[in-house]
Amino acid sequence: MSSDPKKILDKLKISGHLPTPKGVALQVIELTRQDSATNHDLVRLIGADPALSQRVVKAANALLGKVSRPVVTIHDAVTVLGMRALRQLVLGIALVADYRHGPCTRFDYTHFWYHSLLTAVAARLLAQQARLMAAEEIFVLGLLGQIGQLALATVYPQAFSDLLQAGIDEQQLRAGERAQFGFDHAEVSAAMLADMHFPVMFQQLARDYRTPQASETAEGTREWQLLRTLNLAALLADAWLADDAERPRPIRAVRRAAAELAVEEGALLELVAVCKNDVQQWVGLLGMGSLHLPDLVFAPAEETLPPDGDLPYTLSPHDYKMRVLLVEDDRAMRALVEHWLTAAGHRVSVAQDGAEALKMAELHRPQVVIADWNMPQMDGVALCRELRRLPQQRHVYLIVMTAAYTPDKQVEAFEAGSDDCLAKPLTPKLFFARLRAAQRVVQLQEELAFDREQLVRFSGELSAANKRLQQQALTDALTGLPNRRFAMDRLEQEWALTRRGDRALSCMMIDIDHFKSVNDRFGHQVGDEALKQVAETLRKTARAQDVVCRHGGEEFLVICPDAVAAAACQAAERMRLAVESLRMAAPDGQRVPLTISIGVAEKSGQAAAMHELVNRADDNLYAAKNQGRNRIVLNS
Repeated sequence: MSSDPKKILDKLKISGHLPTPKGVALQVIELTRQDSATNHDLVRLIGADPALSQRVVKAANALLGKVSRPVVTIHDAVTVLGMRALRQLVLGIALVADYRHGPCTRFDYTHFWYHSLLTAVAARLLAQQARLMAAEEIFVLGLLGQIGQLALATVYPQAFSDLLQAGIDEQQLRAGERAQFGFDHAEVSAAMLADMHFPVMFQQLARDYRTPQASETAEGTREWQLLRTLNLAALLADAWLADDAERPRPIRAVRRAAAELAVEEGALLELVAVCKNDVQQWVGLLGMGSLHLPDLVFAPAEETLPPDGDLPYTLSPHDYKMRVLLVEDDRAMRALVEHWLTAAGHRVSVAQDGAEALKMAELHRPQVVIADWNMPQMDGVALCRELRRLPQQRHVYLIVMTAAYTPDKQVEAFEAGSDDCLAKPLTPKLFFARLRAAQRVVQLQEELAFDREQLVRFSGELSAANKRLQQQALTDALTGLPNRRFAMDRLEQEWALTRRGDRALSCMMIDIDHFKSVNDRFGHQVGDEALKQVAETLRKTARAQDVVCRHGGEEFLVICPDAVAAAACQAAERMRLAVESLRMAAPDGQRVPLTISIGVAEKSGQAAAMHELVNRADDNLYAAKNQGRNRIVLNS
């Protein structure tokens, strides 16, 4: 059996019919092989084909979903996806468009691309949930992972058609291919991906994911998870495209693969629903006609409690009864361990995953947490780390259960904060021996728990008080705006940023016109209300990045980062008009006239110190007041 990708490709290329991208897509491959290729070159090349450009933009939006702003141009797509992912996406789209029909009579080209698309969409969703890799990359891998079948159907149409007997499975087909051609379609897929400059890991996944049991990928690694993810996605595609009578068999295979990946029934059903919806979008995007997907029915797994009977260990009246939180996503295992614990006299709470366990730990304050390693949302090791970070939960005795009981796994569990690690399947004798060790530790820790909780509570209260005091020290009590101290600190920060980079900085000094007469005429209570209304108006009409502060009395300082003088003046005019339009009335019904004068200054290259900027704004403010008030002055 040949395993040299170059030899396989050389043999297939002799025919001249090997499926390869054409036109712009082929030029994309050639371009990205050049070390000097830039994003700009790629954008210009793809943009030369309007139809391809439109599909690429739509595909990028479909892949990114709502996690990013909409992709409008090819430039947006390469910026968000990156050159490698965009190149892969272009190749996938081009191959789908160019090879929907062919000379192999028994090869169902439409079925092939539907299966590939279903695999790609499901793999993308699974990878997103598990955070295994970039969604757009595993999507393209799912789309092109079986490209070797298309190659054999194209290069050897008659010979490959003869192999496609009814009822033939994956292993039988690959054995026939090796006998006929000297290699199988999985090896061809890997070789073609290598020729297209896909990463080595992608080539290995394409070769092995339909027969993961035969893969040499180390169990538990990221590559192993990706392999199983692609396999589960392909099995879902098998189930969707199977005849009604044959569908139960691939559904059983889906359930087995999902269990190996710790994909719970609820998560699997949700994935199926989202996948069905996403596939319809992709079918339309790629112009593949219409595709009806049947509902996949997953019968619930049986859950049985263990039979009543004597346990190898029971609590005596003098033994310490503990509050235990059991965290296990497998219903049968959860029922078994819960039965052991309650029969032994412990008070048991149960959770299905780490996220739920964190909430229950806060409510029930367990003394022992027994958690499975592999769970959705948050696994047992992650739960250990989270509990150890919480001061009120650091004393909890943590036990992790795992079926992958290796020295490295034990070390990882202990380093995460676990106190013990149990191998699954559990044996009652060993389980209770380990639990007795937990009892001794819990009893000793319980003696110190109250004092520790008091210290933690005091520390939290002190921290909260310090934050309140800090906030009060930096906030003007009347207007709620940052005060002068905050303003000077913030302006100093912005000043430093302008010195490190080529950034603009402006500021405004604002004074309420004739404010003394407001106080004299209407009283200080009305004056205070006027200050508050002006402050709120300035805050609402300032730019989002501007910082409005009360400088003192009836004066306000506005810090305008990244603003040249013209932008600052434009913002100042909005503020002036907004204050002028205020309709404030005194208690006796008289209108309180409110206007402001504003001095604006921009940091110049000659400015040596921050205070010079403030002084120039202050000088411009006085110029505005001298010129009649209710105006803006930039350069006095």
